[in-house]
Amino acid sequence: MGTARTKGTVWAWLVVIGCIGFYSIPTGVIGNTSGIFVAPVMDQFGWTQTDTTMYRTIQPLVAAVCAPIAGKLMERYNPRWILAAVSATFGLASWASAWATELWQWNLYGVVFGVTSAFFMYLAAPVLINAWFKKGAGMAVSITAAVLSILAAVASPIGQELINQFGWQTARVALSLFTTVLSVALTVAFVRKSPSAMGLMPFGANEMDASDSKLAAASEADEGATVAQAIKSPGLYLLILVACIFVMCAAFFQQIPAFCSHGALGASAGAMAVSIIMVGGVVFKLVLGALNDKIGVKCTGIIAASCGAIGILLAYIAGENVALFYAGMVVFGGGYAGLTVIAPMLARAAFGSLNYSQIYSWVSTGIFIATAISFLVYGTIYDTTGSFDLCFILVIALYVLAVVLVPITLALSRKSWKRSGR
Repeated sequence: MGTARTKGTVWAWLVVIGCIGFYSIPTGVIGNTSGIFVAPVMDQFGWTQTDTTMYRTIQPLVAAVCAPIAGKLMERYNPRWILAAVSATFGLASWASAWATELWQWNLYGVVFGVTSAFFMYLAAPVLINAWFKKGAGMAVSITAAVLSILAAVASPIGQELINQFGWQTARVALSLFTTVLSVALTVAFVRKSPSAMGLMPFGANEMDASDSKLAAASEADEGATVAQAIKSPGLYLLILVACIFVMCAAFFQQIPAFCSHGALGASAGAMAVSIIMVGGVVFKLVLGALNDKIGVKCTGIIAASCGAIGILLAYIAGENVALFYAGMVVFGGGYAGLTVIAPMLARAAFGSLNYSQIYSWVSTGIFIATAISFLVYGTIYDTTGSFDLCFILVIALYVLAVVLVPITLALSRKSWKRSGR
């Protein structure tokens, strides 16, 4: 028993490295640096920005369709080889896009990006961590998310310098090959489906604390809602709504530079704000992960959403006060970080571990759809009103709604399957 527990602990953290391989590296190095390639591609081919970035709209829509299928495949087959194939496919498709000279080729890349991201972007890491961690899952998820942010912060200037020195195609090739080799290698080396498949015990087995017990975040492997119970529960749809709120609000940070440029704060304040949010996001991801493991996801979710609302409110009322605006951006980092930490932990606490991959695939679908429409919503508001005021009000209202919905979601979700004796 002791050996199984010790080896399980070691393998649990090795699986986290595997998650960094298939999730943090491709999303951070390729997904989050897509913006630096827009201008040079537009300049070379004479395309509009809308045409050039259309593949990023296609990607989440395709991913939304594929996410439920991905959840079923992850549960049925060995995720080690599925995710290795996904990593290789995405990396090689990104590499091939360096020679894309027609819009249809970029849009086809968006389709491939969408199919593969249905597996690696929001679904696979929480599923594997849910299987391997009975305690400390929040910290494990937050580590993969924090590494993603750090990689994005490093890869963006490196990629820009490669573009400046060698052109966008060479930069694209270099980043893609780096991503492909490292992600596939780490995935094959460290991803394993579950401790039970290896005759091991998950991390934290028989060491659950009081908060874990209260929320059943560390329940036995066979405890949780069936897919049918989840689908019938209003809690599932509230869970999806909460996840959509976090992604919609997190996406607003990309409007901050334009808000500053068009207002009294100026473009330099907007650029600094993005850096503050990125750094704050890394810190808050780790803080929220630790809080989840200590006090449970209900309180942690309320804290994250409250930080988002307070931070955006401070930025909104700051006017020309740069210090107050920056303070708002720091606090907003808590809401921004909630996207990658709160949603998977809330799903686990709400519906248990039994069918986590299939249930969370529904949440992933909602996240991808919200991602696709977020830019349209904010862009339409600004184009219609000529101001970002309603955008700020919308984000604050959504975060306040999340504060209310998190405890309701937990209560309704757990009632739907606990009542039936599971």
